[in-house]
Amino acid sequence: MSVHTLPRPAVTPAVEHACADLDTAREVPLSMIDDNDLEAAIQAAAGLESQTTAFKLGLLAEADKRRTAGRYAATGTDAWAAALTGDTREAMNGGIRLARLLRTKYAATREAFAAGKLRAAQVRVIVNAAEQAPTEATPDQVAAAEEILVGKATGEGTRSGRPMNAKRLRQAARRMFDPVDTDLANRHEAILLGREHRHAEAETFLALHDNGDGTFSGRFTIPELHGHLFRNALQRFTAPRRLGRDRHGNTVVDESAPETNIYELHGVAFCELLEHLPSTGHAANGITTLVTMELEALLSGLGTARLDTGTRITAGDARRMACNAGLVPVVLGSGSVVLDLGRESRLHDKHQRRALAVIHDTCVIDGCERPFAWCEIHHPHPWSLGGKTDLDNALPLCFFHHRRTHDDRFSLHRHEHGGWRLHPRR
Repeated sequence: MSVHTLPRPAVTPAVEHACADLDTAREVPLSMIDDNDLEAAIQAAAGLESQTTAFKLGLLAEADKRRTAGRYAATGTDAWAAALTGDTREAMNGGIRLARLLRTKYAATREAFAAGKLRAAQVRVIVNAAEQAPTEATPDQVAAAEEILVGKATGEGTRSGRPMNAKRLRQAARRMFDPVDTDLANRHEAILLGREHRHAEAETFLALHDNGDGTFSGRFTIPELHGHLFRNALQRFTAPRRLGRDRHGNTVVDESAPETNIYELHGVAFCELLEHLPSTGHAANGITTLVTMELEALLSGLGTARLDTGTRITAGDARRMACNAGLVPVVLGSGSVVLDLGRESRLHDKHQRRALAVIHDTCVIDGCERPFAWCEIHHPHPWSLGGKTDLDNALPLCFFHHRRTHDDRFSLHRHEHGGWRLHPRR
């Protein structure tokens, strides 16, 4: 009696056939694809990419199980696979870990991934969150929470029907046990947040570089909490719109406001934030700095001034900062003789600010809606030229308009209806 053995399935030809089908699709000129087909093709390509990645991970898991790398004298499956794919060994190691977990534990995620319904980044979020489940969670509870998260990732479990991307899914994963057990969800969330916090602390850094051209550049990574605080602060200090309305509802064009993008606006807001830290004292600045400048520069606004840190700034910046910062000007005459050592009493005090708050709700520039609480007090008749620190010589200006007021390219004017505007000097 002869024994018939089943033929081994040929995987490689099937993969090659799929590649051939893709080549056929690529031969179609992209300019001939209509909008609807273009949208569908992008979605199909994303699904195909997921299926391909899931298939590759399955192959890696099988190779790791068989210890195939040892037959080729490789130091590990990651090194062996990296040589085959051209990826780094570190990347392959992460893929093999994910492949093992999908093979042995997470059936719902594995099936959705293989069907092209999940993206690789979503899969990592689901698996990593499930791997950090509390020890008291049963396999059935973990599986139920996993299915819920898969539904959110595919869109089948969201109210809108739209899938959550990896970023939103990571937030949802913190409470993935909510529908299963609230106490379990609380413990799981605490575990995830604790580990994220420790990771964020380890990754926190800030690098600043003096470009030598009057600018600094930098990069930073901060914890999520401080990122939200930072972003909220920047949004609060974002510069005014170019188009606005005056107190009578008429449309006004703020000629001092540039047409710029949100990143440049955030850059200006960051500078404002730095000038107002810490949030104590007049105009929310408790830092006291000595500024040395020549009398001629103080009077004219031309020339430079020197901070006690050795940094040089424009005389215009020094005069502007003197309106609100804890900045003590050391005015020099000929022969570097000290003519005047300014005192912080030149600043409008908290009582005067309260009185001004009754008069002004916002920055005085027409169309600017920056609340009074976020404004600096400006001396229309400059303090350096004998202007008094009283209510008759006080205007609340936001950081942006305060800088423009001290910019010699603009002039501040009061209009007949009582509003104030900045006009470019002709």
